[in-house]
Amino acid sequence: MKERVKILDHIIEAEQAKVYHAWTDLKAFRQWFCPIGFSIAKAEMDLRPGGFFSIHMKSPEGEIYPTRGEYISLESPTRIVYKDSWDDDRADNEPILTEVVLSAVGKHTRISLYSTFNSEEQKEKSLTSGVVAGWKMFFENLNNISK
Repeated sequence: MKERVKILDHIIEAEQAKVYHAWTDLKAFRQWFCPIGFSIAKAEMDLRPGGFFSIHMKSPEGEIYPTRGEYISLESPTRIVYKDSWDDDRADNEPILTEVVLSAVGKHTRISLYSTFNSEEQKEKSLTSGVVAGWKMFFENLNNISK
């Protein structure tokens, strides 16, 4: 079972090229790609199809949440596709295909976020773990740095 699911739409108060830059520039990416209250302990990026990003998010309690993505497609300034998973050896670490579609809406940008799950179990686990609320926090950070 491969199922593509729209996770959410979100409007960012910045032009499309600036939002794309925030996804593809390591310095900008470090500023927003984590939940509110978290910090970035480590960040790397190799921006090309077949390349990767790695972000280790640090909670206020000091716990590290490592995530890694492998870029599949980069289409400036409209689309980014990557597979992402935890960047450690946990057993339930099957990658999820993520598609980010950036659409100009006047001087703002609509982010449409899609995930393709490998199984119903993976989908349910992801959607009930707070992934939508997490992305909303990420995008609130992104909106704040994009103004």
